[in-house]
Amino acid sequence: MKYDLQSKLDSIYSLSKEGKCRPVIGITANFNDGDTTLNKPYYAQVVAAGGVPMLIPPVADHDVLLNTLDHIDGLLLSGGADINPLWAGEEPSPNLHHINAERDLPELLLTLLAYNRQIPILGICRGIQTLAVALGGEVMQDIGSFIKHTQDAARSETTHSVSVAKDSILSSIYNKVEKLYVNSFHHQAVKTTGHRFRVTATAPDGIIEAMESTESNHILGVQWHPECLGEDGLPLFQWLVNEAIKFRTTTIKPTSNK
Repeated sequence: MKYDLQSKLDSIYSLSKEGKCRPVIGITANFNDGDTTLNKPYYAQVVAAGGVPMLIPPVADHDVLLNTLDHIDGLLLSGGADINPLWAGEEPSPNLHHINAERDLPELLLTLLAYNRQIPILGICRGIQTLAVALGGEVMQDIGSFIKHTQDAARSETTHSVSVAKDSILSSIYNKVEKLYVNSFHHQAVKTTGHRFRVTATAPDGIIEAMESTESNHILGVQWHPECLGEDGLPLFQWLVNEAIKFRTTTIKPTSNK
């Protein structure tokens, strides 16, 4: 690597006067020990798919939320700890794991606001559960399945199959396949989708592995972690970026009142 900052800058300007226009994908960040963080595979897959990643810290301030949504073309709800069941009107199960209270309210509000604006959304692991809790579904606090849904293998390894609904967005993303092989790092799952979603993939034990909106074609959630699956996971991010491009080109963004 050549440590010459000016040459790096010159190479950027030599390509074009302005950067290629790409959709901005907001990614909800994790919060741990006072730090807002994001695992590299999330934003790396967004870049590989042709998007511009923008980290969204867990802030519930309404002005921050609304201004954030003004500047993104798609939303990626990332994985993480359990959602506090009190947000779903339930008391905690003895099998509830660590919750992340810092994330819950900001992400639930962000999801509702993005849904109302028809911003494309992809929910991953905790993210699919966030979609369910925010939009009328239910989450099982502990699945207690006979299939191992919390693997010990590397995150890039696939460890069980999911059956894909033939007429689903997920099926079209993966060229009409009826079965996918996925990785698995969860002990909770969507219990019922509510009327705004339908189930589009299940594990052999019946656990919901994917759902998509019944009201639009640009909101999708998966229970596995495609960000860790390289080329096999990339089509989901390409789908999100393509939907974000459509949103960007058909939506009039709010303008300043100055």
